[in-house]
Amino acid sequence: MNRELEAILKAYDAAKQASQAEEKRLLTIYETKLDEVLQRHPHLSREALEGAIQRAYIRWLKAQIKPASLPPKA
Repeated sequence: MNRELEAILKAYDAAKQASQAEEKRLLTIYETKLDEVLQRHPHLSREALEGAIQRAYIRWLKAQIKPASLPPKA
């Protein structure tokens, strides 16, 4: 996975999981990362980028889940 995408996903995850006290600061970090991408890709709209991030976030969350280990056959 692209390091930049992973950093954005982690910032998004942190903002979603944050307590109310931390939420504003973490959302600012996430939005700053989005702004950096939008500056490098002026043809990309914020809505399209946020939609892509949300879809990637769902896949990223699923990839973070460790499968349960199966017991060995007796």
